[in-house]
Amino acid sequence: MELDDALYEQITKHSDIGEHYFEDGKYRKALEEYKKAFELIPEPKTDWEASVWTLAAIGDSHYMLREFVSARGIFEQMLNEYKEMNPFVLVRYGECLYETGDIEGARKYLVAAYELEGEDVFDNDKYLKVISDLIN
Repeated sequence: MELDDALYEQITKHSDIGEHYFEDGKYRKALEEYKKAFELIPEPKTDWEASVWTLAAIGDSHYMLREFVSARGIFEQMLNEYKEMNPFVLVRYGECLYETGDIEGARKYLVAAYELEGEDVFDNDKYLKVISDLIN
């Protein structure tokens, strides 16, 4: 199913504004816009591809704000509700697990991301080092 053109335009407008804020390092403002976009997506949200990229953006904004518990919840929701194995979601979830003290859980998801995408999916060598004994 595809979203109505007018609704899709509203969603992408908020997402685009959020992206500009995100690129400028204004993560709180970006988060507000991404949430506005997500709220516009009809229920059940899992039926719409737009919910995947808006949720990922919401989670990433929380991550950049160092709100790891909130980000972890978003990425966990995505892994539970959306069956696609998205390397970005896997790596961010693993990073959030690491930052909230679940090192073994982190290693599982970081390795899964690495197996799908390799080193390119990692923004920070810190997390590659966490799994270096499992990938070399």
